[in-house]
Amino acid sequence: MNYQIIQQHAGRLNAWLLAIMALVLPLSTSALSIVALLILAVWLVEGGYRQKLRVIIANPVAMAVLVYLALYVIGLLWTEDLASGLDVLSKYWKLMLLPVFLTAVRRDLRRVYAGFFLAGMTIAMTMTYLAWFGFLHYADVTTTHLTHGTFHVIYNPLLAFAIYLLWHEVVWGRLRDALRWPLVGLIGLMVLNMFITEGRSGQIVFFVLLALLCLQIFRKSILRAVLVLAFLLPAIFAVGYHFSPVFHGRVDRAYSEICQFQRNPNTSVGLRLLFWQNSWEIIKKSPWLGVGTGDFQSAYAEVNKRQSPRMGATDNPHNQYVLVLCQLGLLGLAGLLGIFGTQIRQAFVRPDGWERLRLAFPLFFLTIMFTESYLIIAETGFLFSLFSAVLYARKVSPETRI
Repeated sequence: MNYQIIQQHAGRLNAWLLAIMALVLPLSTSALSIVALLILAVWLVEGGYRQKLRVIIANPVAMAVLVYLALYVIGLLWTEDLASGLDVLSKYWKLMLLPVFLTAVRRDLRRVYAGFFLAGMTIAMTMTYLAWFGFLHYADVTTTHLTHGTFHVIYNPLLAFAIYLLWHEVVWGRLRDALRWPLVGLIGLMVLNMFITEGRSGQIVFFVLLALLCLQIFRKSILRAVLVLAFLLPAIFAVGYHFSPVFHGRVDRAYSEICQFQRNPNTSVGLRLLFWQNSWEIIKKSPWLGVGTGDFQSAYAEVNKRQSPRMGATDNPHNQYVLVLCQLGLLGLAGLLGIFGTQIRQAFVRPDGWERLRLAFPLFFLTIMFTESYLIIAETGFLFSLFSAVLYARKVSPETRI
């Protein structure tokens, strides 16, 4: 077997390894990392770097991401803790793989990638139902806490995105009725699951994506869309609040923790408010360029010692916008928003039936990043890179110059 044949097989293999990545994304961080490294290794074996570079340069989303990552490299110039700066860069390795995924993805397999992701989410959801009914027992999972540890912080946003994907397929996909109705049933199971699990970020973005879906369905009549939303969103919230003890408790607890923040910030919501409040002191001192790629933790510790000495310091303010403002200032925030602005601009470039998804995807991330630094978390970081490649891949003419 000559090298050219090996390269051809490598390209086919990588296209399907991306599907496997979509499958394991909600299931195993270890498997996700292993598949990512396999994709990188096969990508290197495949060669064709000149053509791959053409694809990357011609893709506005890939270039926006690379500019954002370049800002973190430049931010090492004014960071005092170079080792911490390099550690911060390493957390963005999921985003660094976007150019690799972009040149490995096959546009004709887009529905396959979405389907594999939905299959993985269905497996993850099934495990929560087994725990809910008391059939699954492991670690700290109980009939009221259905995900391991703090995995609900990741699980529910992924679930919200999966619900939107399914609705998109049901409404606009070319499906037989025999398949359409089982998918509607699966959506129902996922929506119920959203309210018996604990991730508030996911629940918030669920309502945001549901609102977007209604606007997209009734795009020819904004008044009708507004009327539907005015009834539908409060109705779903009320039903969830009334019938789900978990959702009821999480809503009440969030409200209580906000009210008692000044007296007791040592709560789930209170700590986030404290992190943001202390981080604002850092931002005010270095608004344009931030403290540097690696100096957030030390800068926060200094502010925390002065502002809230009884509370522990943190290396993550649990807000992507606050984090980048502290590290790279308004320059970094412009780079971050530039990524999603580019995605929104690219949403309607090609009328291929995926325009709505290309709009929903950046809106999804713009929402969840208010409550966590999701671009540095494994599952959501890979979700961003993988689906950015799937949704925004473009055909490049062989004549395109570099």
